[in-house]
Amino acid sequence: MLVFDMQAVDTVAIAEQINSSLQHAWHLGCTGRSVEALTLAGEILAGAKARGDDWLAAQCDTDIAWYCFQIGKAELGLTHVRRAVDFWKLHGEPRQEAYARAYFGWLLLELGLPEEAIEEATRALDLADKVADAKAQSLATNVIGIIFWYNKQPDRAILMSERSVELARSIGDKTYECWWLVNLGGAHSEGGYIAQALGKPEEAQRMLTRALELTEQALDIAIETGDRWAARICLGNNADYYSHLGEHEKALRCMDRYQLFQENSYVRDRQQYLYTLGQIYINYGKFADARSLLLEAMELIGEGGSFDSYIQIYFYLSQAHEGLGQFDLALEAHKKYHQAYLQNSAERTQQRTRLAEIYYETKRLKEVAETETKRADTLEASYQKLQEETDILANAVYLDSLTGLYNRKYLDSRFKELTSEKRPYSIAMLDVDHFKSVNDNFSHMIGDQVLSAIGTILRNQLRITDQAIRFGGEEFVVLLAGAPRGAADVCERLRSAVEQWDWSEICNGLRVTISIGVASTLSAKSPNDILAIADQNLYTAKKTGRNRVVA
Repeated sequence: MLVFDMQAVDTVAIAEQINSSLQHAWHLGCTGRSVEALTLAGEILAGAKARGDDWLAAQCDTDIAWYCFQIGKAELGLTHVRRAVDFWKLHGEPRQEAYARAYFGWLLLELGLPEEAIEEATRALDLADKVADAKAQSLATNVIGIIFWYNKQPDRAILMSERSVELARSIGDKTYECWWLVNLGGAHSEGGYIAQALGKPEEAQRMLTRALELTEQALDIAIETGDRWAARICLGNNADYYSHLGEHEKALRCMDRYQLFQENSYVRDRQQYLYTLGQIYINYGKFADARSLLLEAMELIGEGGSFDSYIQIYFYLSQAHEGLGQFDLALEAHKKYHQAYLQNSAERTQQRTRLAEIYYETKRLKEVAETETKRADTLEASYQKLQEETDILANAVYLDSLTGLYNRKYLDSRFKELTSEKRPYSIAMLDVDHFKSVNDNFSHMIGDQVLSAIGTILRNQLRITDQAIRFGGEEFVVLLAGAPRGAADVCERLRSAVEQWDWSEICNGLRVTISIGVASTLSAKSPNDILAIADQNLYTAKKTGRNRVVA
């Protein structure tokens, strides 16, 4: 009996020690020492597997996913979090599954997969709501806000991020409050950048100033909790915001403070510090200093730096060389920037392929198909607590990530509805004039920025009853409600807005126009037939000189 009691005591003591180690790993991850956290959690995971402790292994996999996100190892994080999701779902642990799915969504977004990300994030929020776990709700809501930010919808990103901060404060979680304030500031900055692009300097000033205020709040908490990782992000972000406001000295002071928090930083942090400071020096006109910093950042690629940063470094390097009058080197750097952008696009495609294989292997496609019919009701119940505006999440799979407009899949669903529509409507088909030459002469990256800007113009110019869709490539479709006679006027306003847009904000020498074909229910009955007539009118517009509307 004594031996049995001793064994029981030993088992309890071991369990307490393991739990303490896991908590210590989380503390490391919350204080800017995520590499150490990842190492410790990996050791605990190995021990759990050796003992057959699957519950502990799943907890380690969940936490490791977050540490991987922090240090920029998204694909490794996916491997761990996928196992965790499967385990928590199988064993009926909705609270743990909510955390794992939220991390899953964030990692998917980090890899440029927004549609897959929204799938996981909305399921995470649904699970968190069912178990009434405010912390899990805070995490999942924040991830949804980040997805809106990624899709260039700052208003909705702000709404969700504010909610996530409120939830973190309600439970007194300083770490989450800090992290989500950083993202709330980022959502405001995105609104500021869009306002700048739209030629609205007062709104841009207001949004960026608010971004600075929120990020300063996050920085105060990061310093209070000893979170060096969050402090570095805060200072780097504020430096960027000040630079966009033309306050270069304040931006440089932020970067000076950044160096105070570089203990336990990673290669990715060091690289971001260098190219952010290089960008500030370019804006300041200190091109030689910028060039040195950017070349140093380039050397870190082989040591585990971010490839996304690699693309931006070449872009800024070309600007630094140009500022120094080194036009041959500027052209060479710009060509490498273009090549890196294409390589990155190819890698994104490969990532999607790998992810599809993962889904196939784990039979997740079947699982998604079985739950799809229940998702609309589930989403509605989840988001009533937040605000009615967030119902758009139910349609997030219909969004085009580049332009923020609806996609072709959404158009197909609307056409099914329009087939039985008895009210009059019109369909406009838009095409960017000479878009191939934009890609050939300025780069595909500039081409993407042009398409994104057109998406912004459409959202701002159209009436609330109209809907803009990215049809494919450089083609867009607009569904115009109401009497057909006003459709041509709306389209002429769109054409003029694109022509008068300040395209030099994207690239010097860039000029963009569009051609539009319009048709309505006066011309045909079915939406597909109306679209076909609009397409014929678009062809006529392009044949007769472009930059015009044919109705």
